[in-house]
Amino acid sequence: MTKIISLFNNKGGVGKTTTVFNLSASLANKGKKILLIDFDPQCNLSIATIGYKEFAEYLERTKEYPFGRTIRAFAQPSLQPTQSSKTYTTQPKYQLEHQLNVFHNKDEQTLIDVIAGDFWLNSFADVLTVGTDVVQGSGLYKFLIPFLLVEKLKEEQKVYDYVLIDLPPSFNTLVRSALYCSDYFLVPCTPDSFSSYCVNLIGEVLPSFIEDWNQGRKRYETSNKYDEVIPSKGQPKFGGWIFNGFDTTTYTSTKERKEIGSDRFHLDKILDTMKYSLFPKLRGIPYYYCLPDFVTAEPAAKIEDLNTMAAEIQKLNVPLNSLSSYKPTMFSVWSKSQKELIRRMNQEYDSLADYIINNF
Repeated sequence: MTKIISLFNNKGGVGKTTTVFNLSASLANKGKKILLIDFDPQCNLSIATIGYKEFAEYLERTKEYPFGRTIRAFAQPSLQPTQSSKTYTTQPKYQLEHQLNVFHNKDEQTLIDVIAGDFWLNSFADVLTVGTDVVQGSGLYKFLIPFLLVEKLKEEQKVYDYVLIDLPPSFNTLVRSALYCSDYFLVPCTPDSFSSYCVNLIGEVLPSFIEDWNQGRKRYETSNKYDEVIPSKGQPKFGGWIFNGFDTTTYTSTKERKEIGSDRFHLDKILDTMKYSLFPKLRGIPYYYCLPDFVTAEPAAKIEDLNTMAAEIQKLNVPLNSLSSYKPTMFSVWSKSQKELIRRMNQEYDSLADYIINNF
């Protein structure tokens, strides 16, 4: 079965986009077929994966492509019954280069597809109405666009093991929509003063999202008792969290690498918030079991600060596990310490991929 996973935190700058890109590469290396959906109006995932120029071409609206070749081509016609929804997938630039330049084989199996985002998603978010569409149950399907898109692709013989959704840093209707569609959500956090507060806020807001959905679901089911889709949605499970962007030091006496003191302080604070605030609130959701047994307060992955390499990933349109084979743009060669950091973090992303495969 295809698993839909949202990367979500209402706080910005926590590494959602970088995590989605790098995680997709690790999952693909393990033979999994991946779809990336850019559901963030900032469209950073689209730019990072397919390139700035290529993304601009996908945004272009023409007579042949009246809504471009982005997620808009599927979402906007769904709001206009006279229009036909279209799906357009592309591939990460590095994957295309690998196929054409290394194997010279366009027909090599594609493991990662991308649904490009669109700045229009800001307007789409305004069209989605919680009170009428969700709570009253009259427009629940309008909040299932990512899921319906995946189902449409299945009809076109494009079936994925995992769908990763990149989201804006907010609690807006786009985030609601993705969570209602998702089987699991992962929460990236960074070592700063606001991360534990935002984790606590997720525990306060998510139950209300689920309550709204279930009110609408009950109303909808009174006249649509044979619908099998709506009852199965609105049940996102917490798949764990990712500690992102911290610094480490190696202790001379033990040769052990650990977080620096200030970052360890923030890690401990987030751990406490997970155990004593978020977890009890998720367990309190009455409609389904939101907190699976495999999830603990410890992070599912610990990704150190990538420094300039995060910018290189964006500029070169290459995930971390292929980065060292490309020439950097900001300096002449990768240093020994940078290569070592790339190696360690590749292992961490691979471990996160295994965590997902084994548990989700």
